[in-house]
Amino acid sequence: MKWTACRILWLLFAIATFPVFASDQASDIQADEASSRSDPTAELLKKVDQLVDQNIQLEEQNRQLIQEIVTLRQVFRSRPSEKTQAPKKAVVETLSSEASTPNQPVSPSTNQSTARYYSANSDDKTLLPQASDGNPAVFGEFNPGRGFTVASGELGTLNFSGYIVARYLNQLPPHQSETDHLGRPITVTPRQDFQLHRVMLFSQGWLFTPKLQYGTFVWTVQDTNQVAVGGALTYTFNKYMTLGGGWNAYPGTMSLQGSHPYWTSYDRVMADEYFRPFFSQGIFAQGNLISALQYRWMVGNNNSNLDTPAVKLERDLSGGFAFTWLPTTHKFGPRGAFGNFENHEKLATRFNLAYTYSPEDRQAALCSPTTNTTLRIGDSLNVFDPNTFANGVTVTDVHYKLLTDSAGMKYHGFWLQGEGYGRWLDHFKATGPLPMSAIRDTGFYVQLAHMIVQKKFELYGATSYIFTKIRTRPQRVHRWHQLLSLEHTQRSPQHAVD
Repeated sequence: MKWTACRILWLLFAIATFPVFASDQASDIQADEASSRSDPTAELLKKVDQLVDQNIQLEEQNRQLIQEIVTLRQVFRSRPSEKTQAPKKAVVETLSSEASTPNQPVSPSTNQSTARYYSANSDDKTLLPQASDGNPAVFGEFNPGRGFTVASGELGTLNFSGYIVARYLNQLPPHQSETDHLGRPITVTPRQDFQLHRVMLFSQGWLFTPKLQYGTFVWTVQDTNQVAVGGALTYTFNKYMTLGGGWNAYPGTMSLQGSHPYWTSYDRVMADEYFRPFFSQGIFAQGNLISALQYRWMVGNNNSNLDTPAVKLERDLSGGFAFTWLPTTHKFGPRGAFGNFENHEKLATRFNLAYTYSPEDRQAALCSPTTNTTLRIGDSLNVFDPNTFANGVTVTDVHYKLLTDSAGMKYHGFWLQGEGYGRWLDHFKATGPLPMSAIRDTGFYVQLAHMIVQKKFELYGATSYIFTKIRTRPQRVHRWHQLLSLEHTQRSPQHAVD
């Protein structure tokens, strides 16, 4: 009885207290629900954290994908180009489709455009920030690097790039004097100044098809207040022929075959600057004769079309060609660059032969200063200035011919290159008798460099010489006896060590 009574009492106590306990639990649940309804920030932050985690995962996937692309492209570039065209296209299409995820879709049109671009153009964007191949049909200084992609679509691309040089120049000694080949004093005015020396702005890309390339430029040399605006159009038929029209350089020296601005110094050595041809408007082409032998040619208006309006151009055209042989590795760095930034593991060699011909005139009336400043003789006098070859005589026309040959090598960060020059000036027309029938100049340069810290620091040196010889007219030997000694004398006032 006592045990039964106790059970009854506990049962009655539980029945009496249950409503209070249940009421407290319900109040707590309602308070929690109200709190969650009144504070949605916690749910939003939770979603943000989830999206951040997803983005981190996508970035890691993208990084791995880019590394795979770079690795595969480097493998393809190490093989002969004719064997890699099909794999390049297939790899780009495959990687583009793999890059398409639910969070980052890539449209089929974009894949097709990218595949067509890589299959037709060797300018590999996965190699940033390394040097760009640019447009291989443009030989001269108007050949930019890739720069930044401004726009890309099914109908074309637009890339923008630039090049700028600032310098301090101090020519020593500050007081100098010199005499010309006739013993007359030459005015020498050494400079000391600051200059934003050169500014170049480029745009380039393709239109309608990657085979049709375009390029425009704004080119300035502010020391002389010279400004040029121009461009070129090129069409690639195949690896054997890319044909173009517009501005380009005659491929007469190695520095005019697309390597600028990938040089050891920002400018040429003095012998190269003295002998080289210049830039003009015309038609041009480049391609491969065989896998290791390349050709370039151009037919243009004159030696230098810069600052020369059409009314000053004569009907005679100029032209030049070059053959480049790459026997060992079939390559010599991006765009045939000087120096060995790319660190060739195998011995890379290059040999070049080039010829340029241009009939030149003063481009100005006899009573006006000449505007043709491209041709000078060994003592720096302009061929077309009055009194250059004889007092009271001015040359009005001359033929310019240049033959060059060069050889270079690269191996494990080391680069060595030399170039020889032979220039003929003949077919003179002048306002009076001249002491010579032709001028023959020869010269050379040697440049070498070594990448002492790979892709960071390069040590380089260069030297160049110019030798000039004036061939006298036999019928006037008695009047110009003083000049006969020049036939047997080598002058090298342009010797430079950079």
